[in-house]
Amino acid sequence: MKSTSIFVVALLLTPVIWAAAVSIEDDGMVNVEGKRLFVLGLYENPGDDIRLGEVAAAGFNLVYGSANAESINRLWEQGLYSWVNTGAAIDFSDTPEQGKEKLGKMVAELAGLPGLLVWEVPDEALWNAWYRAELWRHSTELHQQRKLIDALTDTALQEKINAMRLELEAAYGMAQEEIGEQIANAIWHELGKESPHPELNVSNAPERAAKLGKGMIAGYAFLKDADPAHPIWMNHAPRNSIEQLAFFNRGADIVGCDIYPVLLGKTGHSDLGNRTLACVGDYTRRMQAAAPEKPVWMVLQGFGWAALNRKTEDEIRQPKPKESRFMAYDAIVNGARGILYWGTASIDKGTDFWMELCALITELNGMQSVLAAQDAALEVEVTLAETWGSLDRGVRVLPKQVGDRVYLIVVNEWCDPLHYTLSGLDSLNGISYRDTTTGVTAFVEQGTLTLPIRKYGVHVLQPVG
Repeated sequence: MKSTSIFVVALLLTPVIWAAAVSIEDDGMVNVEGKRLFVLGLYENPGDDIRLGEVAAAGFNLVYGSANAESINRLWEQGLYSWVNTGAAIDFSDTPEQGKEKLGKMVAELAGLPGLLVWEVPDEALWNAWYRAELWRHSTELHQQRKLIDALTDTALQEKINAMRLELEAAYGMAQEEIGEQIANAIWHELGKESPHPELNVSNAPERAAKLGKGMIAGYAFLKDADPAHPIWMNHAPRNSIEQLAFFNRGADIVGCDIYPVLLGKTGHSDLGNRTLACVGDYTRRMQAAAPEKPVWMVLQGFGWAALNRKTEDEIRQPKPKESRFMAYDAIVNGARGILYWGTASIDKGTDFWMELCALITELNGMQSVLAAQDAALEVEVTLAETWGSLDRGVRVLPKQVGDRVYLIVVNEWCDPLHYTLSGLDSLNGISYRDTTTGVTAFVEQGTLTLPIRKYGVHVLQPVG
């Protein structure tokens, strides 16, 4: 143990010479080498250099890198920054000295590279503290036991265990997890078998999550001391309570979550009441609520569920171009300071979907000066023309200050077209605005601007002249 400590200290004394200067500004935007950067990230790291060049040419600026200098330098040669996942090393729950040694080695080998932008902790760590147990106790275990029960030739035993199964299901149905797990364990005993996973219990998931969170917070503190030059990012699943998320977020500088809602309402990826495309905005705000002083990066859908589930039904298709564009801008207007795409490794790069996604990234990259700009100091109010809908969602707007000009990014989170009026624009009186995509124009008069917008539509209103 003593030699390990000496090794770690030696690593921490290794100077970081060539590292990029990375900081987080007061409004949550990342600043790299003195320049504000809106992150456009990709989880896939193509092994083919031609494909990687296409990624860079499309406008992505951050790509997942393996934890070695060769991988990071290869991306950097294409002008791409990297993020590196620390893996379980950052969890100091059980073996902190091993974690210190591994993290110290990573810092010594990688922190000085100009292509490294950010560290990432294990993906969806909080949710996984619950999910494996949920999956086992509420699904896989039940199916395994059912097959064994159905194969029994002892009718009396079969009836006895089936009665126990009814008790188990009733317990789970009333959130009595510990009682249900005890019955499940007893069923294994009746079947003459040992439980394959006695350690996977939903009933003690809160304790398991608390232990993991404390371990990761301790690992975060160590890594921040070892490498203060790079932020640490934590991505969540679209699950768990604000309180749980907030506790884990103490172990990160940047937070966010992944959310993949296409096709609407079919996959159940959102467990909020809102299962439409606009749940992207809901989760963006939810991540901010769980980490009020920290930037949010959102991970968006770069695939169709069919590619993961090996099915071809239309309800698990890939997002259409207008859907992808809406989800990106919905995250942005709700406060995201970066967006990344997951799942593209499962799609054919010759498909229209990949080309369309690259076109969207090219559009967003062309707007770096707008997206990375400070939010404008305007109190913009939105009113909507009367419609037959319930309108539990509507139009959101984000004003961006680009030099002496103000851009207005507008999204319609409702499932029908709307007419919106923006007020509070008195400082913009007399200015004409044009949507960069449709070319529709509007004039600010008496502090207001009015336009129609399609369902799940996006307006990027640019001042004319």
